[in-house]
This record gives sequence, C-alpha cells and structure tokens, in this order.
Amino acid sequence: MNVITILTPTYNRAHTLPTLYESLKSQDNQNFDWLIVDDGSTDETRSLIEGFVNENVVNIIYIYQSNGGKARALNTGFSKSKHSLIYAVVDSDDYLLPSATQIFNDYIRKYEKDKEIGGFFFLYNTSDGKLLNTHGDVVNEDESLTRYEYNNKYRQNDGCICYFNRAISKYKYPEYEGESYIGPTVIQMEMADDFKFVFSPEVVGVAEYLEGGISKSGRKLRLKNPFGMIHYSNLMMSKRNGIITQIKYAISIWPYAKIAKKNFLETLKLGDRPALIVLTFLPGLLLYFKWRKLLD
Repeated sequence: MNVITILTPTYNRAHTLPTLYESLKSQDNQNFDWLIVDDGSTDETRSLIEGFVNENVVNIIYIYQSNGGKARALNTGFSKSKHSLIYAVVDSDDYLLPSATQIFNDYIRKYEKDKEIGGFFFLYNTSDGKLLNTHGDVVNEDESLTRYEYNNKYRQNDGCICYFNRAISKYKYPEYEGESYIGPTVIQMEMADDFKFVFSPEVVGVAEYLEGGISKSGRKLRLKNPFGMIHYSNLMMSKRNGIITQIKYAISIWPYAKIAKKNFLETLKLGDRPALIVLTFLPGLLLYFKWRKLLD
C-alpha cells in the first residue's frame, strides 16, 4: 500500500490511457498506486488495462461501474481506496511529468501535519509548453487559500488537484438521479469551512481539451444537468465571492430551475438567498430563453 493514489476516472478513453500509463511508468518516484474507475466504458478500456496489469510495472487497481458521470466515479474512487494519504486526480486524457509523484511526496512531507490543509493544487502545461487555461494570474509561491479565496484572487485555472484523506473522508460530490455532471470545484468550495488548499506554482503534467471531453461540451452539458448546476450556482452565490459573481450565479439559477420544471416559489426554495434570487428573476428568465435553444 502506498501513501499516494493517482485517481483516474475514465469513460471510453482507451485511445488516451496509454499516454498516461507511459508517464506513470516513467515517474522518478514509483511509490504510488494507480486507481482507475471505469465509468461504464464500451470501448477497449478493460482489455487495455488488463494488459497494463500484466506488465506488473505500475501497481494498478481497476474498478468498473455503470456509467454515472465523473463525480460519481470520483466518489467511488475516494470510497474504495482509504489507505492513501493523498489522492491526486489525473484525468484519462492528461499525463504527468516524470517529477510529479516526487513533488506530491515532497508536499505531503511539508504539509501533512498542518490539519487545516485539505490538499494541493498544481499547474498543467499544454503540449506546446504553455500554462493550461490561465484566466488570470497564477501563484509565484505556495499560498494556502480556500477555493473561494483563490478564485477571487486568481480566477479559476485548471490543473491537478490532490486531496488529503482527512478532507475527502468528510466530503463527497452530491449525486442527482438521472444527472451525470456537476462542477468539479463543488467539493472544494464545500470544504471551505474546514480546509484550505496549498496552491503551488509547480507544473506537474500536461493536458489538452479533447473533442468529446467535459471541458469541450460546455453549456449544453450543464443544461442537461440542472440540479447539479443549481447546487454549483448556490455555492457560487456565497458571500465569500464578490457581489458581481453572486448576482451572475443568482441569475443562472433561473434557467436551470426552469429546465428542472420548478415554479417560481419552488425556485426560491432552491437556495439559501431567496431575496437575491427574486431580484434576478427577469434577467434569469431572459437567460433561460437564450439558453434553451441549445437543447432544441
């Protein structure tokens, strides 16, 4: 059993998993497990992973479940692997630089005893060597922040999130019947009362947005998962965020509520700030008429 688990949720990514596997074989520090949660793949994923296991180079744990979306797959992974100190979420179309697991190990040693730290966040590059999806500034040195504090200071940047067991044992992603998507930072915002994350300037991997991936699916995917997005919007309406962000997400609750077939009074009960939701009714209704065309 190793203190680091690389947790990879995957769905029909047999064509990208070999690149991630090769990067794991090349890690400077091999003291980790690779936990793959196959979310109902119908391609050659199972046989591919069986081949990886037979090579006996990387310690692989493989779990297959019926398709339910990335959040459910992550919940499964967190619940099935309780021995690790850290769970590093690495998507099936990303790969790690050779130094990645050693960096994870260094951060464990540095922050393991600080009980307010729930995990770490590291940066990714694109294949051409540029920082991935940087919407704002990035940290120049380690900063311990809640997800809200980070978003307010740096905006949202993509990368590799690692969770300490002490954090992930207390939280899981909400699951909604018939839905398969919820914003990936939901769980980090929910942890804000208990934990901060160390946001690092270290680059640990490479990622691209592939066709068919969650990041490429955009608004249409979110509209098909209204309850998950209502949950996300409520968290973004927190007073920990700036007022513009609070208003923006109060407006967005209305189209998701309409798609979920909630009436006016029911919509007001969906969040903790009904007064703000009332004030955004008209722009929310206009946004619904704009977004619903994507579902036609």
